[in-house]
Amino acid sequence: DKVKIEYVDLDKRPAIARQMQIQAYNTIAIQYQGRVERVTSDTEQEIVNGIIKAVTGQERKVYFTQGHGEKDTASSDERTGYSGILAQLGRDNYKAEKLVLAQQGDVPADASIVVVAGPRTDFLAPEVDGLRRYLAKGGKLLLMLDPPDRADAAQAGNLIALAREWAIEVGNGVVVDVSGVGRLLGTDETVPVAASYPNHPIVQDFNLLTAYPLARPITAVAGGVNSRFAQAFVETSGNSWAESDVKTMLTGGEIKFEEAAGDKKGPITIGAAVAAALENGKPDAPAAAEKKDEAPKAETRMVVLGDSDFASNGVLGIQGNRDLFMNVLGWLGQDENLISIRPREAGDQRITMTSSQQTRVLLVVLLVIPALVLGNGVYGWWRRR
Repeated sequence: DKVKIEYVDLDKRPAIARQMQIQAYNTIAIQYQGRVERVTSDTEQEIVNGIIKAVTGQERKVYFTQGHGEKDTASSDERTGYSGILAQLGRDNYKAEKLVLAQQGDVPADASIVVVAGPRTDFLAPEVDGLRRYLAKGGKLLLMLDPPDRADAAQAGNLIALAREWAIEVGNGVVVDVSGVGRLLGTDETVPVAASYPNHPIVQDFNLLTAYPLARPITAVAGGVNSRFAQAFVETSGNSWAESDVKTMLTGGEIKFEEAAGDKKGPITIGAAVAAALENGKPDAPAAAEKKDEAPKAETRMVVLGDSDFASNGVLGIQGNRDLFMNVLGWLGQDENLISIRPREAGDQRITMTSSQQTRVLLVVLLVIPALVLGNGVYGWWRRR
């Protein structure tokens, strides 16, 4: 494909201004297959967003389920809110909507992707049936299932069974990472960090750290299920394990790797994806392109992650967390060609230090610098005597 760039003086060529419906100077008009998007800012973010709109030709709707304590895109809570993701969705030409399956029964026909973000209670059987019907028609589903937050908490059995139908096993343990990388990010061993990734389009050319506060293991079922074969795309380091004694861990007890007790040595998978072609080959309208010769292969796609907190406001700014979440949506929506061109936001400028580094800085600030100032003052006084 070729990109043609043309600079136009609107005063000398007013016909083009009318044709492109340009009302102001310094406007960038992006034309693709008859569609025109106009951008009045020259920032990378706005230009790329204009390209995305011109190429996709439509705003894609992402439905976030509600009713079971899921993460809320309207929440600006510094720790658990999803308002940061909501803002990024808008920049990438997605529109976020809320979906209460218990009331609606079925996923709306205009849904491009459905996201289940960290439900605290299990879905009811009719709700899961609604998701099954959606997937049967070529739906795209992102399940983010956190480990239990209490030792006596019930498992999300219906959602776990749905993932199993698509060749993805949701584990019951909690991933522990003792590699020490988490300390560089200001976290502890309960926040596993991924630094390298298995081969998958979601993480193609992806080389950023991602962190997952309190994550559970996710496994691609060996041999697949019903001719569906999942692939891992996020793994922790070898210095990690899946802790089976969740009760001791959640109550603050000491934990250590014990294979005999059921612990599994790392690397541990915490994200897997599966795609399966439709039997009739006819996806719903939102999944189809506007022209037949552009239509992607009709597929149902599902991604399961063992953590939903990695996309919350509290840790969204850590290295590659934001990009990974948006890459997942890009793959689910069959927009792989847009995964690698997302512009960078201004990075998180916080300095993360180890405990020893913090101690040194504290000593310098509280002792060394005041001592130098005091010494300089005493020396000046002594010289003037």
